[in-house]
Amino acid sequence: MQSWRFIRNVTRRRPAVFLVILALAVGVSLSLAGCGGEDEETQPTAEATMTAAPEPTPQPAPTLEEQRPTGFLGQHGIYAAFPPADLELYRALLPPQFDMPDTPQVVVFVADYYDLNIPLSRQHPELGLPDMVPYLEGAVLLQCEYQGLPGQHVITMPVDDDTANKAGRLLGFPKYVADEITLEEANGGWVGRVMHEGRIVLGLEFTPVPGATAQTTTGGSYLRLFQLIPPGQGPEVSQVNSVAPTDTQLESVIGSASVQVDPDAEWAGLIPEGKVGAMFREATGASQLVPSSPE
Repeated sequence: MQSWRFIRNVTRRRPAVFLVILALAVGVSLSLAGCGGEDEETQPTAEATMTAAPEPTPQPAPTLEEQRPTGFLGQHGIYAAFPPADLELYRALLPPQFDMPDTPQVVVFVADYYDLNIPLSRQHPELGLPDMVPYLEGAVLLQCEYQGLPGQHVITMPVDDDTANKAGRLLGFPKYVADEITLEEANGGWVGRVMHEGRIVLGLEFTPVPGATAQTTTGGSYLRLFQLIPPGQGPEVSQVNSVAPTDTQLESVIGSASVQVDPDAEWAGLIPEGKVGAMFREATGASQLVPSSPE
């Protein structure tokens, strides 16, 4: 998900263009010396002097990083979606503020946000956070509705970076810093794992359909994420919109995945036995997380 993926504007950031106007200031000083009793020839004459304005301070050229679009620029991961194995547990895990959708669905992913440009220190200095850096993330989301609008609710979202954790929690995501998150190619597919406190809390092993090749598409997307602030507690409901621009390029391979979960996790009963439908997907483009008031 585009986890922190954090943060608060859907527009692209472009290099600032500075227009400097040079003005020449003309100063006239009149110096009158002497007084009555002197000859006209000995009277000093008024002289006009012209003083040039000081040179303007040159503006620093924008850096290459500042010229890049703002947002999540490159990410890939394993994404699985399936009906819940336990509908009662699904309802219990959804906060009472949210309604059950007509077709409940669980989404699980492990993703690597390997390229991003989110300069928190400049955009939001009041947060006291450094600029975001590449990070990995796992998540479990539940399809839901809020005030008649469809969306998804994140019930857990481990990350491997403290800034991504703090920034995400400000938006209501129930993040925490896991001990280690990995996403690696293995046996012709991909394996993603979230390790914490000596155990695998979430694992996805993706196997592509035999003979499947990557399909490339271009297009934008918009997804509502409904969260509670403070995370998992409320009572405030926040809406965070995951927005991808129309020039986003997606490269996807379809297949299946086995899901590994800590049996002590409260959501473990949502996972069905056997493999579930999944894909490995890579996205490039300046996608954003944009907070807003619930519509």
